[in-house]
Amino acid sequence: MKPSPLLIRLLLIACASALAVSAARIWWPQAAALLANTWWLGFGALTLASLLDFATGRHCRGLDGRRHLPGNLALGVEQRIELNLINTGTRPLNLLVTDQLPEELRARNLPLTIQLQPQQEIVAHYTAMPVRRGLAAFGRLELLVHSPWQLWQCKVLAGEPQQVKVYPNFLGISSLQALSTEQTLRFLGVHQQQRRGEGLDFRQLREYRRGDSQRQVDWRASARMQKLISREYQDERDQEIIFLLDCGRRMRARDGDLSHFDHALNALLLSAYVAIRQGDAVGLQCFAGNQGRLPPVKGEGAINLLLNHVYDLHSGTAHSDYTAAAEQLLARQQRRALVILLTNVRDEDSEDLTAAVAQLSRHHLVMVACLRERALDELLEKPVVDFDSALLNGAGRDFVRRRGRLLQQLRARKTILADALPSEMHMSLVEAYWQLKRSGKL
Repeated sequence: MKPSPLLIRLLLIACASALAVSAARIWWPQAAALLANTWWLGFGALTLASLLDFATGRHCRGLDGRRHLPGNLALGVEQRIELNLINTGTRPLNLLVTDQLPEELRARNLPLTIQLQPQQEIVAHYTAMPVRRGLAAFGRLELLVHSPWQLWQCKVLAGEPQQVKVYPNFLGISSLQALSTEQTLRFLGVHQQQRRGEGLDFRQLREYRRGDSQRQVDWRASARMQKLISREYQDERDQEIIFLLDCGRRMRARDGDLSHFDHALNALLLSAYVAIRQGDAVGLQCFAGNQGRLPPVKGEGAINLLLNHVYDLHSGTAHSDYTAAAEQLLARQQRRALVILLTNVRDEDSEDLTAAVAQLSRHHLVMVACLRERALDELLEKPVVDFDSALLNGAGRDFVRRRGRLLQQLRARKTILADALPSEMHMSLVEAYWQLKRSGKL
């Protein structure tokens, strides 16, 4: 139990009036005795009322509450959290309701002001938005109950501690699950290149269509059916894609509300989803502080397995050693695969990065996905108005020039590049994967 704001205000008024009575003894001695008696009478009434209210309101029997959480939460997406509050007691209750929130969440509309009649159950809600991935641990509900005369507040803990996983928000894969591969690519704005011929698996025979090449015509089937029959192909399946994910300090840079690491995870998950839908297997290896690894998996449950493997991954402060990461991958991955290195490259990485790419390229097809910092683009767009801005602009242009030179070196080694802003990397990765798939290089 603790005093309510109303009781504190009444006590402050009593103190102020006591000072006024003391002053009246000097300036108005004739009424001092009457004022003193009146003050003592009022203070006694307040004391008696507060004691009676304390005795009546100290027990809050029959009050309970439950929290209903969704199965999981998505980073940066607001979610409604429902609360069930029940009063099985005999007196009306005025409540202030709040929640013991995990540090991964930010909430709106708390605390809630609730009035509960006897034998009443109501459903209230507040809005929460995750700001960090991982396992979010909720405590108990905190219910601050007013005494009948509103002079005291009794704190009641209700419900049970709960946990919920905060997953990356990668453009709502759940909304893409009902779409076909072609519809998914159109939704993402990926241009599809149609291709028929070598490097594709046979799918079925069908009637000849205008535009089919002569190579597609099955002459034996055509002679048997007395009409032109074409072979239809599909992209090769059962290929492997390994994401080499940088968990180093450079991935801690922020672009908007998310870090580069969060943007990289979004791009990784979305492109992995497209690859799994195509029948390929997807694996993961982390480096620079985190050594997590997931062998290539495929099938309907693969994306959920990948999600549960990466939802609590975070970037650290370690240096990104590309050569060591390449050696670890080569020791573990024997079958030829598409290796996608997700990182934020700098020009000082040129020797280490090019050596790692050359080492991986002997056994695998390598793609380097570079997250470009939006702050650099914004810096170069600012007008040069004084000496300091001229220095910043010159330094920015020099950094971009040296970074571009590193990317040009990678292109000269026939390395596939996906260079994009963090918020656009998901589209670049999916488009690059789709072009490789259609070209038959994968």
